[in-house]
Amino acid sequence: MAISNTHALVLASPGMGHITPALALAKHLVTHQITPKLTFIYGTIKTSTPSKAETQLLQLAMKENLFDLISLPPLDLTTLVGPHASVETKIATIMHEIPPLFVSTISTMNLNPTIIIMDFYLSQVIPLAKNLKAPKFSFATTNAWLLALALHTPTLDKEIQGEYVNDENIPISIPGCKPIYPHDLYDMLKDRTHRLYHEFVGACEGASLADGVFVNTFGELEPRTLEALGGSGHITKVPVYPIGPIVRDRDPNVDERRRSDVVEWLDTQEEDSVVLVSLGSGYAMTFEQIKEMALGLELSGKKFVWAVRPPITKAGNEHYFTAGEKSETGTTVASNPFPEEFYRVQSNGLVITDWAPQMDILKHPSIGAFVSHCGWNSVIESVSCGVPIIGWPLYAEQMMNATMLAEEVGNSIRVKVSPSTNMVGKEELAKVIRKIMDMDDKEGCVIRAKAKELKRLAQRAWSRDGSSYLALSTIFLSNDV
Repeated sequence: MAISNTHALVLASPGMGHITPALALAKHLVTHQITPKLTFIYGTIKTSTPSKAETQLLQLAMKENLFDLISLPPLDLTTLVGPHASVETKIATIMHEIPPLFVSTISTMNLNPTIIIMDFYLSQVIPLAKNLKAPKFSFATTNAWLLALALHTPTLDKEIQGEYVNDENIPISIPGCKPIYPHDLYDMLKDRTHRLYHEFVGACEGASLADGVFVNTFGELEPRTLEALGGSGHITKVPVYPIGPIVRDRDPNVDERRRSDVVEWLDTQEEDSVVLVSLGSGYAMTFEQIKEMALGLELSGKKFVWAVRPPITKAGNEHYFTAGEKSETGTTVASNPFPEEFYRVQSNGLVITDWAPQMDILKHPSIGAFVSHCGWNSVIESVSCGVPIIGWPLYAEQMMNATMLAEEVGNSIRVKVSPSTNMVGKEELAKVIRKIMDMDDKEGCVIRAKAKELKRLAQRAWSRDGSSYLALSTIFLSNDV
């Protein structure tokens, strides 16, 4: 049902967490015949070690030739903020610099889009692009709960004095939604003096001027929050459209031999008998935490596929913009950087130290659980595949995601971090893995059943008569010119 005269323009922010869902959305729009013409514009960063994973993702999109891809002039973050700037400062700079760069770039091009869709964090494009008459939509690559918080943030900014996290026992209220306690608060809101907070508020204010906001979720996953977003306007007057699950069909960053080896090994395992362990492409753990994780996997007695980076001296997200690179700043330089326990447990599973074919693994019937950092892309992929989640959140919005999944959705359990070591202990990891995967555990049975039900509902949302498919189709029909 392609709409004959529409031309969609999609603007993506740098970083795998943003480019991946933006490309998946673009592909959905074209392959589901919602629009016949689409132009994908993406921000880039000038760096000596570009993200290998991001590069391969874009190269695959070019090879598929479903739509046009245009790169914005690269931002030189070293010049703009210095060589030692934090990831947070880099993100703030990107949020500030790309919107005017986008507007100035497309003003020189003869694109004439009939609809513009931009990453939520680049929503400052909207007040800058008043001369672009096409309807403008923000795309939140997050859950609806974080979107509700974001759209309510300009109000919070005016009503609350001081920091939001002064008292750990006082939650932040969002009309009609589950309140957020400070320990789960989104990182961008934890320091109101930081430039990143002010850029985030600006993006939220920009989104309030949009013709609508798309969010990568679906009705049955977050009914309460979506009802609040579509209610009486206490949060926002901007229409919010759940269009998820938007997921990639496969990961292009994996060597085909690696993909084949992993799938062949999984084929030899029993159904629901293997746990996938992956804490994301942008995070690296310490030697001590990897050792504890290895011991926890051993103690659980379960088969596993473990995707892990070499350890670094201080755990963190410094590799956010260089995902997929084998050589990482800060890794240990010893000839055997992993602990002895890491090598010992490999007899009971597969260990992948470069890039894991996550979607191929999650789709496989032998996978019974996913130990995940709860980044939203990984969450929505796990939901789509019907795999229950063991939440191990690390930074950004991941604490919110983990809490929502465990307390509202019911397809997940969350690990507990030891206050004395600030790590997840081996006994804790083994306990939660067994709880999810042991067939005689009552709580685990309920969680597994919920995960299977969500898979069915997710598939229905993007069927020909599904809610997400119809929402996007209706919007494009109304903007057919």
